Amino acid sequence: MLLQKLAGLLAGFLYKTYSSTFRYELDFEDPADKKIFFEDLATRDANPGHNLIYACFHQDDLSCLPYFSDKNICILISQSKDGQILASAVEYMGYQTVRGSSHRGGVAGLLAGMKKVREGHKMTIAVDGPRGPIYKVKEGITAVSEKSGRPIVPVRGYPQNKKVFEKSWNKATLPLPFTKVILKLGKIGFYSTEELENKMRSL
Repeated sequence: MLLQKLAGLLAGFLYKTYSSTFRYELDFEDPADKKIFFEDLATRDANPGHNLIYACFHQDDLSCLPYFSDKNICILISQSKDGQILASAVEYMGYQTVRGSSHRGGVAGLLAGMKKVREGHKMTIAVDGPRGPIYKVKEGITAVSEKSGRPIVPVRGYPQNKKVFEKSWNKATLPLPFTKVILKLGKIGFYSTEELENKMRSL
């Protein structure tokens, strides 16, 4: 466990340094959402009734994580050994972590996540994880949204220059240094699982 934690801290330090070269451009589906979005990210403390839930695909993790770092967002991460490395890395990048997934500790993870959201914390969930299939939204995020009464922000990340890991199940995408990353943000709202999947595929 200690080795995984140390590896995660090192990975977090290296990627935070590497990603500091990225330039971000935001593209809102509904410009009226800008005020809600930026107010949410600017709020460090719990803000019940005003917090948002961010949805992304695993493919876009490396594009999205740097932009949302240091904003005290909770992130749902699996309880595997690899999950421990990732948890330590994102904690270094300024996230809170909630452990659990659809495969291991799923119910406990979602309940803990739901509690955080109800308390007013921001949260992000990679909706097709942890093992795919790619672009297939699982029901966890919509359950958290429904039970907590907080809306979802669909997010996709598109680096202009990138390396795609074609052999990974999620076709993981690594932005190259100094590239521009376009974040496309879908309409903030309440979605069924099918509606959210269709929205994110269309962004």
